Amino acid sequence: MSVCLARHALLSIALAGSACLGAGAAQAADANGSFAIRGIGSQTCATYVAALAKPEEFTRYGNWLLGYATAHNRLVPDAYDIIPTEPGVDFPNVVAVVCRSNPQMLLENAASSAVTAIRPLRQTAASPLVQVSADGKTVSIHQDSLKRLQAALIARQIFKGAANGAPSAAFTDALKAFQRSERIAVTGLPDIDTFIRAIVKR
Repeated sequence: MSVCLARHALLSIALAGSACLGAGAAQAADANGSFAIRGIGSQTCATYVAALAKPEEFTRYGNWLLGYATAHNRLVPDAYDIIPTEPGVDFPNVVAVVCRSNPQMLLENAASSAVTAIRPLRQTAASPLVQVSADGKTVSIHQDSLKRLQAALIARQIFKGAANGAPSAAFTDALKAFQRSERIAVTGLPDIDTFIRAIVKR
């Protein structure tokens, strides 16, 4: 499986997030902030990166990471959903960006760093899922997240419509224009790469 994130846009944020791991770990666990890491999370990033090329292995890792994201959503205040887009591969791909630069890091630590990096994208409350289509592909996204992306493109004077959380041909065109300007994959879809470029890495 290929990882097609906007690597340089995320990497500095993710690495800065890894510096906060000690603070995050101290919120729970024992008096010293230590805790046992179980399952796949105890393996190294190098092992995870090697698994990306093997679909059955990636599924195992991906399921563990989505469970990690779910636990974060349940336990952390003000985080209905840490992932603004379809979670199937987006969160595992963000973790892969962290892991490629930190091969000896444990996967759990890389997941924690990824959560810190994309925290500005989180959905703080439930909102309906909206279907957005472009060039024969469709993704689901939280409506409030779509509003935020539309507002970001309006602020950049790329999108002339309203930040109403409704997909449109004009919004698809604006997304493609923004993606071209950022030199990321031109999908016309509100994917994680686009969110990172528009909202996290300004």
